[in-house]
Amino acid sequence: MRVFAGAVLTAVLMTGVVTCGEASARPQTTTKYTYYPISGDNAVELYNAMIRRGPHVNGSKAYAATSAASSQQGVLQPGKSCRIKDYKFKIDFTIRLPKFSDEQSLSPATRARWREFSAFLRKHEETHRAIWTQCGEELETKIAAIRAKNCEAADRQAAVLWDQMRASCGKRHEAFDAAEQKKLIKHPFVKLVLRSATRTSHAIAAKKKKRNFASPG
Repeated sequence: MRVFAGAVLTAVLMTGVVTCGEASARPQTTTKYTYYPISGDNAVELYNAMIRRGPHVNGSKAYAATSAASSQQGVLQPGKSCRIKDYKFKIDFTIRLPKFSDEQSLSPATRARWREFSAFLRKHEETHRAIWTQCGEELETKIAAIRAKNCEAADRQAAVLWDQMRASCGKRHEAFDAAEQKKLIKHPFVKLVLRSATRTSHAIAAKKKKRNFASPG
């Protein structure tokens, strides 16, 4: 059984003085959905198609994936203490999901299980997006509170906060995936795949056994 792979964040780090607009309460975000095609006439075939065609995250196969490219903007403002004015954290998300167009090829029961699983995957990836967004909001709050003796020190503090955010947020994603893995094993679609695969294995084993005991021609 495949595990969920965590979301990946790439970044364009803040470099010196960059102007931007007024900050809002939450990070600016965009989301693009992309899809990879799968096909099959039953649950096992759909599962195998996801394994073959699905995305790779950190070297591991996944049913779906969320990637995020981030950028930071702000103005280093000197004075009695240096602060980062109008700091803004922006995240552009790409969510990749399986797409199955020929649902009529499935039995009604399998179709219902597949739709449940498809919705489960989408919600899972959108939760990764929500985790990153929350982490970005917390980062904005902390960087806006920076007051340093000079702007070089303020920039260094911001870089440290960025590194800390990536590490702590990565742990949140790992904890979320671990909890979701338990739900995944019990999901009706996955249970259907496992039952079907077991029946197929037993049928193949029975055929082999029958051939082994057949009289020579």
